[in-house]
Amino acid sequence: MTSNEQDALLSSLMQTVRSSSALAAQDIDFYRSLDSDVNSSLQDTSSKMLSLINEVLLSIDPNNDTIEEGKDEFLDSWKSISNIMDNLFEKSDHALDNIKNKTSNSATDSGFKYLNDDDRSNSNPSKRLAKPQLDFKTPVDNTELHPFKPLLKEKPNSLKPLELSLKMLPEEENIPAHYPNPYEYEIENQKYDDSILVPREPIPSRDWDNTTAIWVDTVEELTKMIEVLKKSKEIAIDLEHHDYRSYYGIVCLMQISDRENDWIVDTIALRDDLKVLNEIFTDPGVVKVLHGAFMDIIWLQRDLGLYIVGLFDTYHASRLLGFPKHSLAYLLERFANFKTSKKYQLADWRIRPLSKPMFAYARADTHFLLNIFDQLRNMLLEQNKMSEVLHESRKVAKRRFEYSSFRPKIGSQNVYSPIESAEPWRNLMFQYNIPPSKEQLLRKLYEWRDMIARRDDESPRYVMPNQLLVSLVAGTPTEPINVLSVSSYVSEHVRMNSKAIANLIKKTLEDMKQGTSGKKNPLSVPSISEEGDKDLSEILTISQIKSIQNMFNSVAKQINAGSSESNVDINVPSLLFNGVPNAEYNSAVVYTSKGKTVVTKDELSKRQKLITDTLEQEYTEKHTQSIQIPSLQTSETTETTTEHPSNEIEEQPEETQEKEDKDEIVTLRKRQAQNAKKRKAVELPSDSEIVDYTSGENLLVSNRKNTDHEKNKKRKFDPYSIENTGPKAIKKKAKPTKGKNVSFKR
Repeated sequence: MTSNEQDALLSSLMQTVRSSSALAAQDIDFYRSLDSDVNSSLQDTSSKMLSLINEVLLSIDPNNDTIEEGKDEFLDSWKSISNIMDNLFEKSDHALDNIKNKTSNSATDSGFKYLNDDDRSNSNPSKRLAKPQLDFKTPVDNTELHPFKPLLKEKPNSLKPLELSLKMLPEEENIPAHYPNPYEYEIENQKYDDSILVPREPIPSRDWDNTTAIWVDTVEELTKMIEVLKKSKEIAIDLEHHDYRSYYGIVCLMQISDRENDWIVDTIALRDDLKVLNEIFTDPGVVKVLHGAFMDIIWLQRDLGLYIVGLFDTYHASRLLGFPKHSLAYLLERFANFKTSKKYQLADWRIRPLSKPMFAYARADTHFLLNIFDQLRNMLLEQNKMSEVLHESRKVAKRRFEYSSFRPKIGSQNVYSPIESAEPWRNLMFQYNIPPSKEQLLRKLYEWRDMIARRDDESPRYVMPNQLLVSLVAGTPTEPINVLSVSSYVSEHVRMNSKAIANLIKKTLEDMKQGTSGKKNPLSVPSISEEGDKDLSEILTISQIKSIQNMFNSVAKQINAGSSESNVDINVPSLLFNGVPNAEYNSAVVYTSKGKTVVTKDELSKRQKLITDTLEQEYTEKHTQSIQIPSLQTSETTETTTEHPSNEIEEQPEETQEKEDKDEIVTLRKRQAQNAKKRKAVELPSDSEIVDYTSGENLLVSNRKNTDHEKNKKRKFDPYSIENTGPKAIKKKAKPTKGKNVSFKR
């Protein structure tokens, strides 16, 4: 059918629809009853239309029932007509999609190839899949009792011996003791092959449809692959990683390609046998092309003991060339005319055997990468940017893996740890807006989750997702049944440990409550810095001053005598200090609010004299001369200190207590006298007249003398008064309390 015929058919169809719509708006039955000619004409037209509809229905499906004449029969059959038309439209859509796909796959115009991902299998992480790490020859160690030690047993292509490369470096400022990257010296000093500095015509990749990858899962196949790779000058490498059912993660696949072949290596089956690849991976004469090797370098050394010398990272090349995107998918589309799929980026690569789409996806990551490298190399040399790319690639290759417990205190791009922050739970506080009052509970649950994840070699998000962790912090359930009902999804670990989690939350809440309502020690004294310029006479009493003086003398006696008796614990904050004698250094170990320090005998005497002079000066300035302050350095005090050099303050005799009580009363006498003067000034004179208020006028009640006159006074109309606002609205019925039954009455 030509375009003119299609336009004519569409015009006729639109005119028919318009005419039928206009006709349906009229009362047809009325006109049929008035004119017999109209009636006969309508019957003929209806019969023709019905026959056409039946022909269309039978052409779609010969088994369809035909529609009989008559208004009632037509209305009854309309539902089946609508179903048939829907089926017709659906078949038309499928036919158009098939035509479109055939046109795209032919690639006659654009030359694009597409990854076939028509696979109905489930590639998501499986909970029922057996954990492969259970069969590893070397069990996984998540304890982090020591720094990460490289897995190397030998060091091919070395400039620095293995013994020196595996020597632990001592601890430095902000950097704990650690093992360096054993190939760091080689990465910095080995030169790249000269071929990378010469522009050449790009070598096209082998045809995608007529080739396939070689599956390597045995030592024999691995040996064959290595013999072929030794002849290559450039190889492409990529990894597939899984980190949902493992604490650190597992390298599941390694894809390697040269100019002629593609290999997919099963790194789970050959986990302990792949170190022989260092012979090629560390050869500076072989260029290793990777895209975004930021994490690949870490995974290679952590799981397989492999290192890269002579890295060319296409990510940094695309960035320095100013491309709008830096992903591998973009490079494949731009330089290889190949469109991959994002469907399998998060697939469970532990699955064996791999599905065909997953196998093709893994192969595509390296199949075209060497051809892309050729084109990028020429562009970099043309723009004189090759040295920058090689410098950035060297920095990536020098990265090393380190356990979280031994990570540098200051973050570094050269070191990767699973947990980068000293307080990782704070990120959840900011992300989920958790109040600071619940930080302790969040930290306890976070540490419990991390402990269980390490023990069972599971990822923390598998043990307890962040949403579930936050729900527990917000709901604070203290019973196992409430822990299970805190969220719509409860992981298996939380379900099995619901009682332990409930007890942990309960204990943490109790600790938080006690921490906010702790009682002060009766001898504890606020510091001057906390109280500002507050009068010392309002901070210390005479008894406390003497008790402090006794403690100082006791510490001084022990320091002078070199005593090795039990420690003296003075519970006074930063105004004084907590002293512990140390006979060896003739000093005292001091615990202040700022930490642990050592105070010598001379400094102890200076502090004692400073406090004594300060207290005496304050009392002298604030009080009258008639009030005498007892001397703080009397012979009686010294004798008491000599007789009682113990850690705790012994109870003094009753006479001393009474004397101290009197002294305290004397110190308050001036204030009492001042208060008495104020009260005396308020008193009435003795000759004042006595007033009888019972016969007086009530001041709280307004004058009612003219009440009768006001009653006769005519009231003015106020349109804004409450009486003229109309009837009140019906009161809303109070909502019943949740959880209670409500009975309705008439």
